[in-house]
Amino acid sequence: MSKGTADKVEGRLKEAGGVLLDDDELKNEGRTKQIVGDIKDAIDEAGTTASDLVEKAADLIKGK
Repeated sequence: MSKGTADKVEGRLKEAGGVLLDDDELKNEGRTKQIVGDIKDAIDEAGTTASDLVEKAADLIKGK
C-alpha cells in the first residue's frame, strides 16, 4: 500500500460524510486529505524513480 493511500481513503470518507450531512467544511477537509495523499504518492514515486536512476548510473559506471 502506498504512503498516500490511507490519506486518500480517509479523505473520500470525509467528503462522503460531508455530502451526506450537507457540511461544506467536512467536504473540503476530505478533498484536502485526498490531495495530501496524492502528494505523498507523487513524492514516493519521485524518490523511487531517483533511486532507480542512481542504481542504473552505478551499474553503468561498474560496466554492468
